[in-house]
Amino acid sequence: MSKRSWLEISEYICLGLSVLGTITATVTQQVVYAAIPLSLSMALNLANRPRFNYSQSQQQIEQLQSSLQNMTDNFYQVTETMDTSNQRLQQIDAWRQQLIQIIDQKIEISIQELTANINQFNQQIQVVNNRLTRLDNSLQNLNQTIHQQGEELITVQELKSEFSQFNQQIEVVNSRFEQIENSIKNWSENSQKQLAELRQNQENQSLEFSQFNQQIEVVNSRFEQIENSIKDWSENSQKQLAELRQNQENQSLEFAQLSQKIEIVKPRFEQIDNSTQQLHQTIGKQAEELEQVKQNQDTESSKFNNLFNSINDSIKQSLTALDVLTELDSSLDALLKPLQTENQSTSQTNLEFNQAIPTTSSSDQNLEKLLFVGTLKGHNHKVLSVAFSPDGRILASGSDDKTIKIWDLATQQHRTLEGHGESSWSGGINSVAFSPDGKILASGSDDKTIKLWDINTGIEIFTFTGHEEKVYSVVFSPLGKMLASGSKDKTVKLWSLEQGKEIHSFKGHTDDVLCVAFSPDGKILASGSKDKTITIVYLGQQKVQTITTDSDWFADINSLAFSPYGKILASASQKKKIQLWDIETCQKIRTLKGHDDDVLSVAFSPNGKILASASKDKTVKLWFVDSGEEISSVKCADDTVYSVAFSPDGKILAAGSGDKTITLFPCK
Repeated sequence: MSKRSWLEISEYICLGLSVLGTITATVTQQVVYAAIPLSLSMALNLANRPRFNYSQSQQQIEQLQSSLQNMTDNFYQVTETMDTSNQRLQQIDAWRQQLIQIIDQKIEISIQELTANINQFNQQIQVVNNRLTRLDNSLQNLNQTIHQQGEELITVQELKSEFSQFNQQIEVVNSRFEQIENSIKNWSENSQKQLAELRQNQENQSLEFSQFNQQIEVVNSRFEQIENSIKDWSENSQKQLAELRQNQENQSLEFAQLSQKIEIVKPRFEQIDNSTQQLHQTIGKQAEELEQVKQNQDTESSKFNNLFNSINDSIKQSLTALDVLTELDSSLDALLKPLQTENQSTSQTNLEFNQAIPTTSSSDQNLEKLLFVGTLKGHNHKVLSVAFSPDGRILASGSDDKTIKIWDLATQQHRTLEGHGESSWSGGINSVAFSPDGKILASGSDDKTIKLWDINTGIEIFTFTGHEEKVYSVVFSPLGKMLASGSKDKTVKLWSLEQGKEIHSFKGHTDDVLCVAFSPDGKILASGSKDKTITIVYLGQQKVQTITTDSDWFADINSLAFSPYGKILASASQKKKIQLWDIETCQKIRTLKGHDDDVLSVAFSPNGKILASASKDKTVKLWFVDSGEEISSVKCADDTVYSVAFSPDGKILAAGSGDKTITLFPCK
């Protein structure tokens, strides 16, 4: 029979003994009777089935790996499986410790038996020694007897026979000694082999246990990764759900507000439609009357003048009531154009201004001229930037005197905002811009910062820091959630008002960035630089395109402005010219020439038909966008004009200049 068969038979015998030992331990209350056979049975079981235990553990690992594929649905089952595995590991660890104790006990028992055998051998040796001493004593006694009984004669043969018997006894004793030594050697070799086998089995089992522990640790680490990924996924999902809910709430609120506005606007549109129909009827009647007046101009000029005045008054009253001056300007101009020359003096008498300034016009037939309304004074240094609030009631101005002034156009009173350049000698305000809701004003300064101000309270809300040089230009996105800035450090930065931090930085220019502008839909950001280029950034498409405006050395792009419909981009250049660009093709449409020095600022009217420009030549010019024809030009200051801006209704043009003043002009 093989060794494996003997081990299996021994295992069954030990199992039977463990049952008997358990019964005996129950009766006698001695645990030893049950512990020893049970330990031997467990040891033989582990010795007979290491491969089975390893395969069973391998199957558990494969089951755990297969359960990883369904981690989301079966997470709790996996957790229970882990608990079960941990319990099994604890049981296996306990069994291993018990096995080690049993092996140690077995070794101690073997050592004790060996010690007992050695003691027995020593006792036998002592017995032999005692017998030898007795033989020596008997020999001495024999010699004494021989000496004492000299008279008695003992034959040599008897002595020889006695000595031969004695030698035989000694040989028997020596053979016994040799047998004992051989048995001791065999027993020691067998015990050493058994001990070596036990140690080898213990090492193999410990190695298997360590490998199994490593596999369990790998599984535990995988489970930790799964738990972490599930936690991260759940947190991200919760955040996304919260954001979606917030966006949904905001959208529902916006839709509710839009519906309210639509409900408010609907009757207004009905009123406008009714008024427009009435106005068309009135205009038709007036046209018929004008045709009759034309036929009788020579004979009834006085009647015609009275009729014209009444028509003009009725049109003004209608436009004031409906607030649709911009939409009806073209139709009224077409109606009144044949009579412009004859009634120029009459129309001018109906306009009341504080003061008139001599103007120049490129066309003698053009009635529209740039006339002076008033001057705002209060800054102590040149005015570099002006901006109207969305409702047109407030004008903000930034100056090189480190202050911002908020002007109430109804009363011409102003408030002063201070805070730039407090800790440095340089803090001029290069640019100001209103948020779309008109509640916040942004300002860019030489002190490398951008500040946000509350218009109602005049308190500084927040300061953006990140530019390494002067900030030349700031502008809000159409939705008011972002702010763009251009700086002397050659970068264009985007700032989030909700997060209060920089969200992106564009480094496409090779020189100072002098101006930035958002398209009306907020999808395009344009920037102009001293490097003679305009960079067009398509924010939604992550696309960038560069326009080279001039090959000359000195061709700085000082100002940019998008038309209200976002199809045209106007650029002001150091080369005394204005260029209009098709934003879809990035091709030049036309060039406007007329200024005698650098053009520093451009602005579109709200209807997109007129372009205003300011220059170092101390003039402000108006241009027709469609034809590029100069409408009018005025010298409004004794110094450079740095900035121009249209009011939201297009009726007023503001210009900030180097003589510390802001000039307001009326515009049709």
